[in-house]
Amino acid sequence: MIRNLKITQFLLLTWMVCSYSCGKKAPRFEDFPKIDAHVHIETADPAVIEFAKKENFKFITLCTGADNQEFIDGQLHPAQAQKTHFPKDFAYTTTFSMEGFDQPGWLEGVIKRLGEDFDQGAIGIKVYKDIGMTFRDSLGNFIMIDDQRFDPIFEYIEKQGKIVVGHLGEPKNCWLPIDSMTVKGDRAYYSTNPQYHMYKHPEYPSYDEQIAARDRRLAKNPNLKFIGAHLGSLEWSVDELAKRLDKYPNFAVDMAARVCHLQIQDSKKVRDFILKYQDRLMYATDFTITNDDNYQDVITEIKEEWHSDWDYFSTDNVMGNSRNDDKFKGLALDETVLGKIYYKNVFHWFPGIFE
Repeated sequence: MIRNLKITQFLLLTWMVCSYSCGKKAPRFEDFPKIDAHVHIETADPAVIEFAKKENFKFITLCTGADNQEFIDGQLHPAQAQKTHFPKDFAYTTTFSMEGFDQPGWLEGVIKRLGEDFDQGAIGIKVYKDIGMTFRDSLGNFIMIDDQRFDPIFEYIEKQGKIVVGHLGEPKNCWLPIDSMTVKGDRAYYSTNPQYHMYKHPEYPSYDEQIAARDRRLAKNPNLKFIGAHLGSLEWSVDELAKRLDKYPNFAVDMAARVCHLQIQDSKKVRDFILKYQDRLMYATDFTITNDDNYQDVITEIKEEWHSDWDYFSTDNVMGNSRNDDKFKGLALDETVLGKIYYKNVFHWFPGIFE
């Protein structure tokens, strides 16, 4: 009888544990506060933010591209308008122009303009892949992000307590043949945009040179908070990304347009990585909306991505999407970890945001 009682107690305990863990439902998407930490909203239409609020999302829009100040201002003006109307739901970064890089007064002009942008509400700056992949100096050399002529700019940003978001380099697939690329999206994009397919342009700096220049910038400014956009262009390997997170304590990453690269790696390894570095990761999509876009089409697309990514992070379902060839298993992250990558980490890495 004692033996039967122990068996009954064991079965009851097993049922209780399974009822709590195995049967525990993921948090409801609609109820969970979320931030998309990397978007490009190039319209002052308030409907965009109202849509996000209904989905329980806030936005960080990133001004990008350093070709000239007019182009930058075209992004800043709608961002400033959205910030004025939605200060608790919207934030933005600025950037700087490379126009006149080799000319006297360029550096002083950049710092002056950044100061003005910070005073008007910018929470930091973004540096784009055109530094390293487009701009050349008067001698014809590619200008890389670790160039010493940028040093005073990054020192100024650090002193101002602002943050840098860096999209430097591209996915490693960009330097591979089409049939060796790992995700559908990259194969489609580089097939139709061969001018950006670096495999066809060996005269440009290599993938390793892009990453090395970024890492040298991190080493130059160890106290500067630096967000590596797109998983820091190390999307292909959580092991390689972990090395940088270990080496550079003020380095974090957003996941913009790279969640699909996590989905093709070993799910246990990815889950273990996220658990270990849960304070250094931020959810993001990289979606763009302008005045010229079909609003409803964009809204439909982003809602599908938001919900698909949520299922991946919050459940252990086997699923698939249009970005990958094969099905993959969700990570079933608990509510604490979801809260960090979807919301809380932004407040740590972006001081004073949504004020």
